[in-house]
Amino acid sequence: MENDFYNLFKRIIRECNYTNTYKMAWAKALVEIAIEKEYTDKIVEISLKEIAEKIIKYYWNQTIFFDLIQGSNLTETPLILQYTKQLIGEYYESIENKKPERFERVENYIKESLTNEYNYCINKTVKTLKADVSWRFIFIDGQTHTEIYQYNKGENYIKISSTNLKVLKENSEDLFDLINYRWGLILETFNISPRINKKVKIIDEQKVKRNSLSKFREYLDIENPERKCFICGKKIDEKDLSIDHVIPWSYLYSDDLWNLVYVHKSCNSCKSNVIPAKKEIEKLKERNQKLIKMLESSNKRGKMVDELKYANEKDYVDKFWIACKS
Repeated sequence: MENDFYNLFKRIIRECNYTNTYKMAWAKALVEIAIEKEYTDKIVEISLKEIAEKIIKYYWNQTIFFDLIQGSNLTETPLILQYTKQLIGEYYESIENKKPERFERVENYIKESLTNEYNYCINKTVKTLKADVSWRFIFIDGQTHTEIYQYNKGENYIKISSTNLKVLKENSEDLFDLINYRWGLILETFNISPRINKKVKIIDEQKVKRNSLSKFREYLDIENPERKCFICGKKIDEKDLSIDHVIPWSYLYSDDLWNLVYVHKSCNSCKSNVIPAKKEIEKLKERNQKLIKMLESSNKRGKMVDELKYANEKDYVDKFWIACKS
């Protein structure tokens, strides 16, 4: 027979409402802390600050790569996400570029170089957890379930038995899978972006990386042999040549010929993750129509050609651009 605590913990994850993702972040933080904790005492105190540090990490990674919406109210960003986005903005300003990095890679830099900004983010997150999450997580069916953990409203810590922590640790792999799956389902109600569950899972596995786009050159060269920049129209020197996603990679999380163009590295850097204007979208559509005709006339075949043809037929450029804007 499965442990009653474990069943109840899983039930909270499965049955949580879809207002925001706070409970998923809270649950994941508890499981991660359970893996790290030593269980020398029967009752273990976990500070809300410890939990907040984990939650900021989760929201940072999901936001800096994919900018996922985390709440049902599209006109009011959840507070913890607001604080995280502010910290990301301060980090970008500090390093003077917008290269996305996992929180784990820059955590020491942030704590040392942006100490006040980080502490502000943590303190505000703790305040939100105290008000909206810590006690709600264990409030089920009209009653507070202290068999999960004990929490008195207003306190800065929870008390959880070492037995429960061991259960979380022993079942951590299954719980991470369940939490990520439910988190992805919740995100799908707020985001039109494709591959939501894959994005959540791959962030958790720390495998977010950009693939080389060099394999697309032979196709782009057919339509643009002089390698003129899609953004400024000027010819690009080899040393300044870059391949760009017209609709940002952070939205599609995919490398597709129909969305790739030659640009100057400098033009690409200035563009960042800005959603393209209608003029650029029309220009991309015209390029794709021209490119497929040239590929077919030169007897180019293969998966990329088939995908480009299908994208043109299904009007992927407009479809994903509109979804991206929304």
